[in-house]
Amino acid sequence: MEEFKIMIAEDFSQTPGGRWRELGPFSGQAFYEDLLLPKFESAIENNEKLHVYLDGVRSYPYSFLDQSFGELARVKGLELVNSTIVFHSDEKEWVIRNLHKEVLKDE
Repeated sequence: MEEFKIMIAEDFSQTPGGRWRELGPFSGQAFYEDLLLPKFESAIENNEKLHVYLDGVRSYPYSFLDQSFGELARVKGLELVNSTIVFHSDEKEWVIRNLHKEVLKDE
């Protein structure tokens, strides 16, 4: 079992919200600040991959993905994010494709 993992549906929410905390619960900002960034930094410190499991979530608003994973790439660097995070999904492969095509890309 991976030590460095996030199961979004279990560890955060089955219904991620919008971009900012003030827009409601389970925002991309809350996910980034409270869960993603600390886990990412811990994985980096231990020279490990961070495994992110996308299944079990009803839907992923683009604003949530951009404010969490996009912000991580803007702050930590796209190359480091792409070489550290491993996305997993049996039911939401489209989210992985969109993350790499729209969110985790060179500007």
